[in-house]
Amino acid sequence: NPLDILIIVRGFQKDMPREEKTIEALMRIVHWRDKIGYFNFMDQHFEGEEAFYKYWPESIFGTDKYGHFLQCIRVRDINIDKVEELGEDIVEVLQGQKMRMYGEYKRQLSEQSGVQRYKHSLVIDLDGVSMSLGTNSKHRAFLKRIFDVGTHYYPETMWKIYLLNSPYLFRGLWVVAKPWLHPITQAKVNVLGSYPSAMKAMEADGVPAAAMPDWMGGGCKGTPTIEFVRQTLDVKSK
Repeated sequence: NPLDILIIVRGFQKDMPREEKTIEALMRIVHWRDKIGYFNFMDQHFEGEEAFYKYWPESIFGTDKYGHFLQCIRVRDINIDKVEELGEDIVEVLQGQKMRMYGEYKRQLSEQSGVQRYKHSLVIDLDGVSMSLGTNSKHRAFLKRIFDVGTHYYPETMWKIYLLNSPYLFRGLWVVAKPWLHPITQAKVNVLGSYPSAMKAMEADGVPAAAMPDWMGGGCKGTPTIEFVRQTLDVKSK
C-alpha cells in the first residue's frame, strides 16, 4: 500500500545510489513477504507461537507525547536456548508476524488519535544480560537472524531505542550487535544507566512517566504482546 512505499523510500534514503538501493530493498521485501507468508500474518496462528512468546516475552506500554508506543523487552526473561530449539525458520515467521502486529497496533493508535504514526520506540532492559549472548557464535548468529527481520523487512519503524541498565560488558556486546542495525537505526540508540536516570532521559525525550513500565518505576502495567496478537487474530477470524 502507499504507506509501505513511503516507509521503504524513507528507510533507505541514505543508501547510495539512492534510487538503485531503494528499488533493491523494495524487491527484497516483496520477495520475503511472498516466501514467509506475510499476507497470512493477520489471520493465522503459526507453529511455535506459544513457546516463542514464552521464551522471548515482550510487552506493549504507553505512548510518548508524539504518539509513539513503547515496545519493551527484559533480557532476564529471555531464554535464548529455548527459542533456538524452535529453529530459525519458525522464529523468522513468528518475528515477522510480531512486527506486522506492531504495525497494526500503530494503525489503530493512528486511527484513534487522527494522526498517522508508523514508528514506535524500543526499550530493552539489559539487567541480567550474559556476555555469552555476544561471545557464543551460535547465539550471535541466531540473534542476528532475528534482528535482520526488522532491519531488512520492516525499515523505518523505530523512533527511539533505549537500552537500560547497560553494564560495562555491554560495550563488547554493542560492538557485535551494532553492524546488524541500519546506520539510521544506530543513530537512534540511547545507552542509559539505572531506572531513575533512564526515566529522566526518557522524560526529556517526551515520554511521560505514566507511559513507562511499572517495573522501572513508571505508571503503566502494559499488555503482553502475545495478548494483542491473539486478540487481533480472534477479531480477524470472525
